[in-house]
Amino acid sequence: MSPTQTAKYVNIDVYQPEGLKKAQELGLVSSGLVNILSTRYVLEASNIFTLDHRGRLFTLFRHPVDRAVSTFHYVQDTVWRRNHNDLADITIEEYFKSGSGENNWVTRFLTGTTNRALEPADLDVAKEILRRKCVVGLLEEKAESLSRFERMFQWRVNSVDQDQCHEKILQWAWPLKHSHEHVSEGSEVWNLILKQNEYDLQLYEFAKALFKYQKQMFP
Repeated sequence: MSPTQTAKYVNIDVYQPEGLKKAQELGLVSSGLVNILSTRYVLEASNIFTLDHRGRLFTLFRHPVDRAVSTFHYVQDTVWRRNHNDLADITIEEYFKSGSGENNWVTRFLTGTTNRALEPADLDVAKEILRRKCVVGLLEEKAESLSRFERMFQWRVNSVDQDQCHEKILQWAWPLKHSHEHVSEGSEVWNLILKQNEYDLQLYEFAKALFKYQKQMFP
Protein backbone atom coordinates (compact mmCIF):
# COMPACT_ATOMS: atom_id res chain seq x y z
CA MET A 1 0.00 0.00 0.00
CA SER A 2 1.44 3.37 -0.99
CA PRO A 3 1.68 6.26 1.55
CA THR A 4 -1.05 8.13 -0.31
CA GLN A 5 -3.59 5.38 0.29
CA THR A 6 -5.75 5.27 3.39
CA ALA A 7 -5.68 2.07 5.42
CA LYS A 8 -8.88 0.78 7.00
CA TYR A 9 -9.10 -1.39 10.10
CA VAL A 10 -11.85 -3.51 11.63
CA ASN A 11 -11.73 -3.63 15.42
CA ILE A 12 -12.59 -7.31 15.94
CA ASP A 13 -10.14 -9.75 17.50
CA VAL A 14 -10.49 -12.94 15.44
CA TYR A 15 -7.65 -14.54 17.38
CA GLN A 16 -10.11 -15.20 20.21
CA PRO A 17 -13.36 -17.25 20.18
CA GLU A 18 -15.22 -14.27 21.65
CA GLY A 19 -14.07 -12.10 18.77
CA LEU A 20 -15.17 -14.67 16.21
CA LYS A 21 -18.59 -14.84 17.87
CA LYS A 22 -18.83 -11.06 17.64
CA ALA A 23 -17.79 -11.22 13.97
CA GLN A 24 -20.59 -13.70 13.32
CA GLU A 25 -23.17 -11.56 15.12
CA LEU A 26 -22.13 -8.45 13.19
CA GLY A 27 -22.03 -10.22 9.82
CA LEU A 28 -18.40 -9.32 9.28
CA VAL A 29 -17.84 -11.47 6.20
CA SER A 30 -21.05 -10.46 4.44
CA SER A 31 -20.25 -6.78 5.12
CA GLY A 32 -17.45 -6.90 2.56
CA LEU A 33 -15.08 -5.07 4.92
CA VAL A 34 -12.53 -7.88 5.03
CA ASN A 35 -11.31 -10.55 2.64
CA ILE A 36 -8.64 -12.27 4.77
CA LEU A 37 -8.91 -13.62 8.31
CA SER A 38 -6.00 -15.00 10.32
CA THR A 39 -6.95 -17.10 13.33
CA ARG A 40 -5.97 -20.27 15.17
CA TYR A 41 -9.62 -21.25 15.69
CA VAL A 42 -10.50 -22.84 12.36
CA LEU A 43 -13.73 -24.54 13.43
CA GLU A 44 -15.08 -21.47 15.20
CA ALA A 45 -14.11 -19.27 12.27
CA SER A 46 -16.09 -21.45 9.87
CA ASN A 47 -19.28 -20.26 11.56
CA ILE A 48 -18.91 -16.70 10.32
CA PHE A 49 -19.08 -17.77 6.67
CA THR A 50 -22.29 -18.52 4.76
CA LEU A 51 -23.33 -20.23 1.54
CA ASP A 52 -23.24 -16.83 -0.16
CA HIS A 53 -19.92 -15.86 1.40
CA ARG A 54 -17.72 -18.93 1.49
CA GLY A 55 -14.25 -19.17 2.96
CA ARG A 56 -11.17 -21.06 1.89
CA LEU A 57 -8.05 -21.91 3.86
CA PHE A 58 -4.48 -21.48 2.77
CA THR A 59 -1.45 -22.56 4.73
CA LEU A 60 2.29 -23.07 4.51
CA PHE A 61 3.36 -26.49 5.76
CA ARG A 62 6.70 -27.26 7.39
CA HIS A 63 8.16 -30.59 8.46
CA PRO A 64 6.76 -31.18 11.97
CA VAL A 65 10.16 -31.84 13.55
CA ASP A 66 11.67 -28.67 12.08
CA ARG A 67 8.60 -26.74 13.19
CA ALA A 68 8.76 -28.11 16.73
CA VAL A 69 12.48 -27.36 17.05
CA SER A 70 11.99 -23.81 15.79
CA THR A 71 9.05 -23.27 18.14
CA PHE A 72 11.04 -24.49 21.13
CA HIS A 73 13.88 -22.05 20.52
CA TYR A 74 11.47 -19.19 19.85
CA VAL A 75 9.55 -19.85 23.07
CA GLN A 76 12.72 -20.38 25.06
CA ASP A 77 14.17 -17.09 23.90
CA THR A 78 11.10 -14.88 24.13
CA VAL A 79 9.63 -16.33 27.32
CA TRP A 80 12.97 -16.22 29.10
CA ARG A 81 13.63 -12.64 28.07
CA ARG A 82 10.20 -11.50 29.21
CA ASN A 83 9.72 -13.51 32.38
CA HIS A 84 13.25 -14.53 33.41
CA ASN A 85 12.10 -18.03 34.30
CA ASP A 86 13.99 -21.33 34.27
CA LEU A 87 13.15 -22.14 30.64
CA ALA A 88 16.52 -20.76 29.58
CA ASP A 89 18.30 -23.64 31.33
CA ILE A 90 16.35 -26.55 29.83
CA THR A 91 17.53 -28.48 26.79
CA ILE A 92 15.24 -29.37 23.91
CA GLU A 93 15.58 -33.03 24.86
CA GLU A 94 14.50 -32.32 28.44
CA TYR A 95 11.68 -30.14 27.16
CA PHE A 96 10.12 -32.90 25.08
CA LYS A 97 10.73 -35.58 27.67
CA SER A 98 8.80 -33.44 30.16
CA GLY A 99 5.72 -33.54 27.94
CA SER A 100 5.80 -29.79 27.27
CA GLY A 101 6.67 -30.07 23.59
CA GLU A 102 4.33 -29.99 20.61
CA ASN A 103 1.99 -32.93 20.25
CA ASN A 104 0.49 -33.19 16.75
CA TRP A 105 -0.37 -29.52 16.84
CA VAL A 106 -1.63 -29.17 13.26
CA THR A 107 -3.88 -32.23 13.44
CA ARG A 108 -5.35 -30.92 16.68
CA PHE A 109 -5.63 -27.42 15.24
CA LEU A 110 -7.65 -28.56 12.23
CA THR A 111 -9.95 -30.92 14.13
CA GLY A 112 -10.37 -28.92 17.33
CA THR A 113 -9.12 -31.89 19.35
CA THR A 114 -7.25 -30.52 22.37
CA ASN A 115 -8.33 -32.46 25.44
CA ARG A 116 -7.90 -36.12 24.51
CA ALA A 117 -5.62 -38.54 22.77
CA LEU A 118 -5.82 -38.46 18.99
CA GLU A 119 -7.20 -41.38 17.01
CA PRO A 120 -6.72 -42.40 13.35
CA ALA A 121 -10.16 -40.96 12.60
CA ASP A 122 -8.91 -37.51 13.64
CA LEU A 123 -6.13 -37.73 11.09
CA ASP A 124 -8.66 -38.69 8.42
CA VAL A 125 -10.74 -35.61 9.28
CA ALA A 126 -7.69 -33.34 9.12
CA LYS A 127 -6.74 -34.75 5.71
CA GLU A 128 -10.26 -34.25 4.41
CA ILE A 129 -10.28 -30.63 5.58
CA LEU A 130 -7.05 -30.01 3.71
CA ARG A 131 -8.26 -31.79 0.60
CA ARG A 132 -11.60 -30.02 0.39
CA LYS A 133 -10.93 -26.61 1.88
CA CYS A 134 -7.25 -25.68 1.68
CA VAL A 135 -4.75 -24.33 -0.82
CA VAL A 136 -1.58 -25.98 0.43
CA GLY A 137 1.85 -24.37 0.39
CA LEU A 138 5.20 -25.81 1.47
CA LEU A 139 7.95 -23.89 3.23
CA GLU A 140 10.57 -25.55 1.03
CA GLU A 141 8.59 -24.27 -1.99
CA LYS A 142 8.02 -20.71 -0.77
CA ALA A 143 8.14 -19.00 -4.16
CA GLU A 144 5.74 -21.42 -5.84
CA SER A 145 3.45 -21.39 -2.80
CA LEU A 146 3.28 -17.59 -2.73
CA SER A 147 2.54 -17.52 -6.44
CA ARG A 148 -0.35 -19.93 -5.96
CA PHE A 149 -1.80 -17.93 -3.07
CA GLU A 150 -1.68 -14.74 -5.13
CA ARG A 151 -3.39 -16.35 -8.09
CA MET A 152 -6.03 -18.17 -6.08
CA PHE A 153 -7.08 -15.12 -4.06
CA GLN A 154 -6.37 -12.57 -6.80
CA TRP A 155 -4.10 -10.42 -4.68
CA ARG A 156 -3.24 -7.32 -6.69
CA VAL A 157 -0.48 -4.82 -5.99
CA ASN A 158 1.54 -2.63 -8.33
CA SER A 159 4.65 -4.19 -9.82
CA VAL A 160 7.13 -2.22 -7.67
CA ASP A 161 5.36 -3.08 -4.41
CA GLN A 162 4.98 -6.69 -5.52
CA ASP A 163 8.69 -7.09 -6.25
CA GLN A 164 9.59 -5.58 -2.88
CA CYS A 165 7.05 -7.79 -1.11
CA HIS A 166 8.38 -10.92 -2.80
CA GLU A 167 11.96 -10.01 -1.98
CA LYS A 168 11.09 -9.42 1.67
CA ILE A 169 9.18 -12.68 2.02
CA LEU A 170 11.55 -14.90 0.06
CA GLN A 171 14.97 -13.37 0.61
CA TRP A 172 15.26 -11.12 3.66
CA ALA A 173 15.95 -12.50 7.13
CA TRP A 174 12.67 -13.12 8.91
CA PRO A 175 12.25 -10.82 11.93
CA LEU A 176 11.21 -13.68 14.25
CA LYS A 177 13.81 -16.15 13.04
CA HIS A 178 15.99 -17.62 15.78
CA SER A 179 19.37 -19.18 15.12
CA HIS A 180 19.76 -22.61 16.67
CA GLU A 181 21.51 -25.92 16.16
CA HIS A 182 20.10 -28.21 13.52
CA VAL A 183 18.50 -31.43 14.73
CA SER A 184 19.69 -34.27 12.51
CA GLU A 185 17.24 -36.83 11.21
CA GLY A 186 17.54 -40.08 13.13
CA SER A 187 19.10 -38.47 16.18
CA GLU A 188 17.72 -39.08 19.67
CA VAL A 189 16.09 -35.64 19.78
CA TRP A 190 14.62 -36.10 16.29
CA ASN A 191 13.06 -39.42 17.23
CA LEU A 192 11.80 -38.03 20.53
CA ILE A 193 10.01 -35.18 18.78
CA LEU A 194 8.72 -37.41 15.99
CA LYS A 195 7.21 -39.84 18.51
CA GLN A 196 4.99 -37.03 19.77
CA ASN A 197 4.08 -35.85 16.27
CA GLU A 198 3.39 -39.03 14.30
CA TYR A 199 -0.02 -37.85 13.11
CA ASP A 200 1.42 -34.50 12.02
CA LEU A 201 4.13 -36.31 10.05
CA GLN A 202 1.49 -38.29 8.18
CA LEU A 203 -0.47 -35.09 7.60
CA TYR A 204 2.67 -33.39 6.31
CA GLU A 205 3.30 -36.19 3.82
CA PHE A 206 -0.32 -35.90 2.70
CA ALA A 207 0.13 -32.13 2.31
CA LYS A 208 3.17 -32.68 0.08
CA ALA A 209 1.17 -35.00 -2.14
CA LEU A 210 -1.69 -32.50 -2.18
CA PHE A 211 0.69 -29.69 -3.11
CA LYS A 212 1.79 -31.71 -6.12
CA TYR A 213 -1.78 -32.58 -7.06
CA GLN A 214 -2.99 -28.96 -6.79
CA LYS A 215 -0.48 -27.90 -9.42
CA GLN A 216 -3.16 -28.57 -12.02
CA MET A 217 -5.20 -25.73 -10.50
CA PHE A 218 -2.45 -23.29 -11.55
CA PRO A 219 -1.59 -23.96 -15.18
